[in-house]
Order: sequence, then structure tokens, then C-alpha cells
Amino acid sequence: MADKFPAIESVDDDSIVAGQDDVAGADFLSREQELLGDEFKTEQDREVLAASDDEINEFNEQFPDVEESAAVAVPVVASEAEDDYEFSQPVASKFEGESAPLKEWKQRRDLEISERESANSKKKQEIVAKAQQTVDDFYDNYNIKKEQHSKEVLKEQDEYLEKRDGFLKRGTLWDRVNEIVSEVGDLPESEDRDKSRFKDLLGKLKGKENAPGAGGY
Repeated sequence: MADKFPAIESVDDDSIVAGQDDVAGADFLSREQELLGDEFKTEQDREVLAASDDEINEFNEQFPDVEESAAVAVPVVASEAEDDYEFSQPVASKFEGESAPLKEWKQRRDLEISERESANSKKKQEIVAKAQQTVDDFYDNYNIKKEQHSKEVLKEQDEYLEKRDGFLKRGTLWDRVNEIVSEVGDLPESEDRDKSRFKDLLGKLKGKENAPGAGGY
């Protein structure tokens, strides 16, 4: 496994050393070219120099300078901050004031609440008025019935007194006793007492004004 996957540190070190060797070789060839000029330059030399330039450019692309990377990274952060600020502006301004639909909804809600309260108040007044009318009708009927009952009692009282006075004015005491006995009817017979003789006696006293107690005293 170590042969297939060498350590990262060793790979980086080897790459850096190889790159440095390539740079040193390129510098040597450049100095040699300056001293000798193009007199001894061959086609092979041109190929070697071109290959060296390609390797140097490839190395610079793979391992850029740290300062340059940091300088490039700074504007990206600033751009992201600006994007965040621009994105947050519509959200913040959204809640600065109420929209027209929201105001219209609140007005419609307040109107509905006002109408509902008015209807409830009117219904409450109707219920109270109906209850008051029911109470008044009850007392009116009560007073009417009370007055009517009082009249009936007075009438019955007058009739009773008139009947009583008329009864006391008729005949003798024994006549009135015989009348009451007749209205009562026959009483249940008792084995201990014989009431037939008493009824015969009352019958004999009827119509006799000179009989004892006939005048009522």
C-alpha cells in the first residue's frame, strides 16, 4: 500500500524539489544562451527550452503564490457580503409599512366586528324587552285574575248571606230543622241508636208556631 499510495508529505517535497531543479536548469540554459548567443543553438535546444517553459508554467498553475491567492480571495468575500446586504434589503423593507391588501382586510374586519356587535346589542335589547313584556303580562293577568276571584268570592258571600237570611226568616225553628234534615238525607243506620223516633218527633213539631222553641229562642 505504501508503494501505491506514498505519503502526502513526500509527494509534496518531491514535487517542490523537482520544480526547483527545473527552474535551476532553465536558469543555466538561459545564461548559456546569453553567453553563446544563437551561434550554437540547435533544433533540439529549442525543444528543450520550450519543454522547460511548459513545465514551469504548469508548476506555477499547480502551486500559486500564497499572497496572490489571498489577494484574489478578498474580493470574493466582499462580493458575498454585498449580495447578503442586497438580499436582506427587500426583506427589511417588506415590514416597514402595511400593504394595501392588509389595510383593506383590517378595515373589513373592523366593519364586520362593528356590525356583529350592533346586531348582538339589538338582539339583546329585543330579548330584554320581550322578558319585560312577559313579566308585565304575568302581573297583569295575575291582577285581573285576583280581581275576578275577589268578585266571585264577594258574590258567593252575598248569595250565602242572602240565602242564610232568607232561611232564617222562613217558618219556625222546627220547620228549618226539618228542611235541613231533608237536604242532608238519610243517615246511615246504627245498631246502637234508633233515629226513626227522632225523625217522627221533628215531623210532629213542623208547622206548629206554639211549639216550644218554635220562635228560635
